Amino acid sequence: MMQAQVIAAYKQLLEQSRRILECAERADWDGIFDLKSQGLIDAAYLRRVENETKLDDAAQQQKFELMSQIIELDSQVNQFLRARQDDLGQLMQVNRRKSDLNQAYRIPSDNVVSMRHHLYQKK
Repeated sequence: MMQAQVIAAYKQLLEQSRRILECAERADWDGIFDLKSQGLIDAAYLRRVENETKLDDAAQQQKFELMSQIIELDSQVNQFLRARQDDLGQLMQVNRRKSDLNQAYRIPSDNVVSMRHHLYQKK
């Protein structure tokens, strides 16, 4: 792979990182998953072919700048993901409390039948 192709691949990863951030801002979790999955495949391929290409100093600098931007975007996405994780954790706690309360105040089913019989029997 030529230097220009390696740099173009990093630019593509940067664009993909921007789209992932846009998905995070819209809370499009499926979109993030799809893009991140594709990004992992693209990055693995890039690593393999990059080993076959020697980058000059200018290309190394450009690669460094692109990677820095990708890392910054990834950090922003992770902030959204941590916030979502916290929200889901709180939701799980609420559901667990509701379940505990339902369990604590649940009338056993055999008592329901006897209570109905008692309440509705004719006097």
